[in-house]
Formats: sequence, structure tokens, C-alpha cells
Amino acid sequence: MNIYFECNMGAAGDMLASALVGLFDDRDAIIAKLNSLALPDTKIEYGEKSQGGIVGAHLNIVIGGEVETPDTHHYHHHHAHRNLGEVLEIVDALNVNGKVKADVRAIYTIVAEAEAKAHNEPVGEVHFHELGMLDAIADITICAFLMNELQPAHVSCSPINVGGGTVKCAHGVLPVPAPATANILVGVPYYKSEIQTELCTPTGAAVLKYYADEFTEMPDFAGVKKIGIGAGTKELERANIVRAFLCDDNSVTELACNVDDMTGEEIGFAIEVMMNSGALDCFATPVMMKKGRPAYMLTVLCSAADTDKFVRLMFKHTTSIGLRKYTPSRYTLDRTFREESGVQIKRSEGYGTVKEKIEFEDIKKLALEKDISVFEARKELRIES
Repeated sequence: MNIYFECNMGAAGDMLASALVGLFDDRDAIIAKLNSLALPDTKIEYGEKSQGGIVGAHLNIVIGGEVETPDTHHYHHHHAHRNLGEVLEIVDALNVNGKVKADVRAIYTIVAEAEAKAHNEPVGEVHFHELGMLDAIADITICAFLMNELQPAHVSCSPINVGGGTVKCAHGVLPVPAPATANILVGVPYYKSEIQTELCTPTGAAVLKYYADEFTEMPDFAGVKKIGIGAGTKELERANIVRAFLCDDNSVTELACNVDDMTGEEIGFAIEVMMNSGALDCFATPVMMKKGRPAYMLTVLCSAADTDKFVRLMFKHTTSIGLRKYTPSRYTLDRTFREESGVQIKRSEGYGTVKEKIEFEDIKKLALEKDISVFEARKELRIES
């Protein structure tokens, strides 16, 4: 399964956590699991909130009997400030597995480095004002725990709406996106909008930067299984929500390169390596390059999760010094196999279509055994089956 985050109204940690909760069928069970994580002095309550007529999940993080809000942790200075080491001590004590702890630590490191750059101080000396509060620790831990539960093969995200205007925080009035958020979003597509408030928080930006394999416009969702909606606290002129789409893995990566200095045998070997390494398909197409040079275009189709693996393989087994990457969607029929009279028959079904064919290896085996053509062998097997 894949997850796609739609962040047309930005992203905050609590909104992302709430959207992810919406992807689970048994809501009570997942909330019980979240309350077993041993977040200090923290209770997680499930709620719902309507934003622009759209009802979404809204997790309440109750700390010491008080529901934390953005305004609470911006202005209530009686809360202790924490440095990164102190935050990580809390993380190490959580009742979660090592992978989740590592994810939370990595996300906080992204935030710490961004804050350190914004304030020109060493990472270890950064004090988290808003982000060090227990509600922020809860938001990041919930996101990490739920992503670990879902185990998506690929995570993608829309360009992020950061809002506009200014935001008040412990350091004063800052432009949107705030300096730390802007540092986190380096390399991430985002845009400002007419909505005069902070829509993307450092916590939300860090979670998305850590988990997203790519930032792209909404892909083709032919196989959406579930949609989780996380509702924000702020009442705005547009529905203040983040949506998480859980969908079939129908997006693939297409890698291509042109080579004019490889022999046919070398191209054939490269294709063999790609297919043996798990490529969905690999083929070579004759093309004409500049100056009239004959060449091949080598194309590899692979799952999005295997993109880096096949980039490395293509550079290793071809003479190319540059690859092109595309992200198409594909439609596939469901495939099953059955055996009849010792012969494997593949059945492909879906979209109102049913197709059946005998596996070629069985046809080839019979042709060799009887010293006949594959055409005659296929005919014989069709009659027998």
C-alpha cells in the first residue's frame, strides 16, 4: 500500500497524526495502543471536528488534565523548555519498538538542525520552546508509531501550503514560513497563499520531510482503499484539513537512458540483470541520437520503493551518465495460477475482462520432449487441458 498526504491547507503534527488515525478500521483499538506508548503525563482522546462542513478526526492531547492548543504552548511560559538531549531521553523511555524510537529521534534531529541554523547556535544548545512541549513529542511519536503500523511501500505528498503573513512565537513575530520551518522545507516544494496565518509548523514539515519519498501533484488514485481526514484547530476561510490517502501500489517508476556505445550483448546482459533483480519490466528500443548515431533507449519499470536500487543498477551495468525518471500509474489485472493435467495456466481478470493462457515454459518443455514446434505444442496442450 502507498500513502499520499494532501496538504492544501498546510501540515501540523496533530493534523497529520489525526489523518493517520483515520486510516485504521478499529478506531478504539488504535487509540488504546496510542495510550499504551507511555507518553509522560499524557492521555490521547479521539474526537471529531467539522471544518467547512467536512468532518475529520481531531486528536486531543491531554497533558496533566489540560488539552494543549497552539496558543497554549506559544504563550504559557510555565512549561519547561527542553534541549534535544532531554527530549531524546523522553523518547528512549517510550513503550515503542526500536524502529519507532529511531524515527522519532531522526525527526527531532531534523527540527533541531533547522532551529540551530535559524538561531545560529550549536544543535545541542537549541532549546525547544513550542516543539519541546509534551504535546509536540506526542504528535511526532503518534505519527511515527502509526506509520510503523501501516508499513506503506511508498509515501508521497503534495506541495505544501505554508500560509502567509506572520506568526507569534517565543522569539517574537516572525514571517511565514517561520525560519525553522523554512530551513526544514529546503528542497521541498511549498507555496505561500492568501491565508494570513501559519499553516505549516516545524513539526508537520519535519514529519513530511522524513517520510515522503517524493513531493508531487496528486497521482491517479484508481485503487484508493481509505481516506483519513485530520482536522486542525484553527477556524479558517477554507476547510482546515489534511487528507491521507491509503491506496494500492499502482504507481511505478520508469527509468530510461540512451546509450550509443554498448553492444547488443551488453544491452541484453543489462536487461537480464534488471529482470533478475526484480524489475517489473525492462526493454530496449532502437533510437536515433544526435549526429545520426544509432543507439538504444533502455527502459526499466520498477516499484517506487525500488527506485534507488535500479538507479544504481542502471549506472553500474550501462555506460550512461544520466537517467530520466518518470512516475506513471498503471492498471493491472489480478493474476492467479491453476494446474490442469500438469500444465500451469495463468488467469488474468479485472475491468470486465478475463484472459487465460498456458505458461510458455510448459509449451517449451513439451516441444523439446516431442521435437515439435511451439505452435504444435501449444495446440496439443490446449486440447489436453
